[in-house]
Amino acid sequence: MSEPPVSFELQAMHGSLVNGIVSNPFIEHAFTTLEWRIKVTFNADGTWSYDQDTVMQIQGLAEPFHHADRNTLTKVGEPSPNPRSGFVPGTP
Repeated sequence: MSEPPVSFELQAMHGSLVNGIVSNPFIEHAFTTLEWRIKVTFNADGTWSYDQDTVMQIQGLAEPFHHADRNTLTKVGEPSPNPRSGFVPGTP
């Protein structure tokens, strides 16, 4: 029997003093982000999925706009450092 997926969810709300959303004046005026939420799930087959929703009040629209995005990603290889970063594996 396979293990159930492991997941976590993050959320931020406009005006919250904890994990709130802050924008520059132009964005705040024309594209106010009201809420942001993402759920990340690590699947038993080694893939991971995300389901994200950003709720914005866009200038000129009466109702908030939901921008939704979701996908499942598959690892295609082991990571390697960018050779230009100067990072040498195994050194502090």
